[in-house]
Amino acid sequence: MANQGIGDLQYQHVFASIGKFIASKNLQNVCVMEFEDGIIISGSVIYAGSAGFRRNQETFVLGIEELKHMVESSKPTADKRGLFGR
Repeated sequence: MANQGIGDLQYQHVFASIGKFIASKNLQNVCVMEFEDGIIISGSVIYAGSAGFRRNQETFVLGIEELKHMVESSKPTADKRGLFGR
């Protein structure tokens, strides 16, 4: 069985990059949807304000080119091996 993906990207690389993106945006209650030209990510963010906490829904649409850039920038280089650089 061939390893499918989005465009010429493999799913495991796409989802690893999406996971880092979701963490960087502090998204909770996340929904990831694939469409023919990319990925839609929707989730809620909790903001602390002077009147208490506020929840805001945020949606991101990432095209294939943006996904390729995310995957390429998150691939480890020769001097970044393993958890502790070994």
